[in-house]
Amino acid sequence: MNEKEFTLRINDLLELASDQENVLFTEQIHEIFPETKDDSNRMQIILDFLKEKHIGINEKLDAEESLSDDEKKYLEFYLDDLRAQGELTAGEREAFLLSAMAGEVDAKTRVVTDYLKNVVEIAKLYVGQGVLIEDLIGEGNIALLGAVEMLGAMENAKEAEGFLAKSVMDAMQDMIGRNFDEKSAEEKILKLVNKVSEKARELSEELKRKVTIEELSEEYKISKSQILKALKLTANKIEEIEIPEDLK
Repeated sequence: MNEKEFTLRINDLLELASDQENVLFTEQIHEIFPETKDDSNRMQIILDFLKEKHIGINEKLDAEESLSDDEKKYLEFYLDDLRAQGELTAGEREAFLLSAMAGEVDAKTRVVTDYLKNVVEIAKLYVGQGVLIEDLIGEGNIALLGAVEMLGAMENAKEAEGFLAKSVMDAMQDMIGRNFDEKSAEEKILKLVNKVSEKARELSEELKRKVTIEELSEEYKISKSQILKALKLTANKIEEIEIPEDLK
């Protein structure tokens, strides 16, 4: 197995893990790297690599295990700041919620301050899904500020607290979804550029010269529009393709 093939297989593993909430199963590793079935040393190399990437094997890692060192440091400092603000008793929390529901500004501020630690706990549920925990917390905090302004529509403190949690969770899920969509779009672009570049190289080596867009399209059944898009994305840097004058 050459380096390029190994990299492609590793990327397949990472992409699969991303789709499965940062978990891979032994059978999936064997499927992508068949040689690991009978070679424990190769299997261990793959497992060590996945461990460094904070990917669980056969089960999801605990939130703390899934965090990078930088994320752990961020969380430690952030939680220290929150602890310095003090804790509310259950009775105090309910009283502030009721006052916030009545529109009292100071009560709304205290509810937000008290609920920030809950945002952290909710963020931990989504660790390993392609978004840094500080970004999840930031998105959750913004949702919290908006949700507090809508507490007047709630009927009681319990409903209000549930509404805050749902608002934060929805915001984090939306962020993960947007990130996934952006990542998918980037991967599609990269695959298109790699495909056109690779086929252009193959045909150029065969013909011993640069190839035209028409030749590449006809030989590999790649549409001219896709080839032109790949050229545009690379600023005409696919050296094996003869660039028409009107595109220079």
